[in-house]
Amino acid sequence: MIGTIQARFDTLFDATIHKLGVSKIWDSVDREVPASRPTLLRADALIAFSVALAGSLMSLWAFGQTNRVPELHTMFNLWLHADAPRVAENMVTTTGDHGRTSVHPLFSILLYPFGTLLTTMGLGPLTAAKSLVVVVMGANAALFSLTIRLLGLPRIVGALFALLFIGTASFMFWSGLVESFPFSCFAVVLSLFMMLRVRKSHWGWWVLLNVLTLGFLITNWVFALIAMAVRLKFKPFIAIATASFSLVVVLAVAQDLTFEKAAIFFNPTTLTRETHYFQPAMEAQGTYDAGWQPLTNIRSMYVTTVVAMPVEVQQQTLMRLATTNQNTGLPEGEISPLLAITAWVLLLGLGIWGATRRRDLHLPLIGAALMLFAQTGLHIIYGEVTFLYSLSFMPLIILFACMAWFTPRRQLALGLVAAVIVFGAVNNQRRFQELVNVADCLSGLESVQDLQTWDVIKNEPEREHVLEPDMRIDTQNLCRVTAST
Repeated sequence: MIGTIQARFDTLFDATIHKLGVSKIWDSVDREVPASRPTLLRADALIAFSVALAGSLMSLWAFGQTNRVPELHTMFNLWLHADAPRVAENMVTTTGDHGRTSVHPLFSILLYPFGTLLTTMGLGPLTAAKSLVVVVMGANAALFSLTIRLLGLPRIVGALFALLFIGTASFMFWSGLVESFPFSCFAVVLSLFMMLRVRKSHWGWWVLLNVLTLGFLITNWVFALIAMAVRLKFKPFIAIATASFSLVVVLAVAQDLTFEKAAIFFNPTTLTRETHYFQPAMEAQGTYDAGWQPLTNIRSMYVTTVVAMPVEVQQQTLMRLATTNQNTGLPEGEISPLLAITAWVLLLGLGIWGATRRRDLHLPLIGAALMLFAQTGLHIIYGEVTFLYSLSFMPLIILFACMAWFTPRRQLALGLVAAVIVFGAVNNQRRFQELVNVADCLSGLESVQDLQTWDVIKNEPEREHVLEPDMRIDTQNLCRVTAST
């Protein structure tokens, strides 16, 4: 059957698209890889396993901290606008609100089988969801380790950059909460891995990559498309992209029939609603007090992703409170964040320089740059808290930082990596604890408790209501004492 479909596609392609001349131009690009490109060996697998263990341990530590605030997974927006209650629910039950499948097309149908397996084995719903996050964060770290090894980094240097990846604010903050982004991150890193891999991959792997990138987050499909454009000729590119999209459509329809309140991602009505989350639109509607600040978004992408900024409480509507780090500055009286940011900016600059020097990797690096430009263009305008989406672009940023090894300033690059890891860890751990404390404070407010959901796991003890506001809240002082303890 597959052979028949392929034959018909070949006939149709040759009769239509091939005649346009695009195929000839596309296929003229040299996609041959140098014979000197590293081949992954058993030693690389052992390092990847060690890095996976470190990534999962980071996730376990982070969950150990966030477990102090059980409400984080029953209340919205306590953790940088995250939708933890909905995401956790979507992973273990077919009921409830699966409506965000409008932009996460296959999230529920891809993860529900694993969540159900764990609950069948005796784990509680929330524990099952957390377990999946712990596993995927370890997988993200391991796959990233193998990916940067393909850049040509020595094993020890690659392991050091893998530790930098694990120590970033993005990895730390999103490894201790049930959200969709850790799974999106896996698809992103898999795209980078397949784009850099030397051996030709079976078409089934490319289909899987397309299903995962598009299935976990609709805008992340660009990662798979660019990776295929780098590695494949035009005919297989079109065939795999078409087949993958068709498969996602079929699975999305099956998901819509199976899961309560699921949405179809190719419905124009649901897609146009996403424009409501554009910062210029929110500013025009008067629902975004901070206003559209593109430079702040870029700082959040390229700096806050690695070195966390302090959190503050934001009042979105009359009674809706959330935490954010979108517009906050450096904490007063601390030297570690300044040192970490300085080292990081220098390292990234060296990495961009190193990327321009690697002629043998010019096509994959152009692909990675296009991926990063696409993410930058999107997040300059989309979303109230850019850091919320950081796991989608953080691997790309660290990948370019890795290229600092290929400059004449290798020793300086290693020193900068060590500085970012050490001083960044000190800062990120402090900011993480602050956010836990602020979330703990907010979860005790009756106005916040009134907005909660997911009775499947809501069994936390009653808490004292410390404030019952009936007007706009002084968010500048709210929970300030708690944050500093």
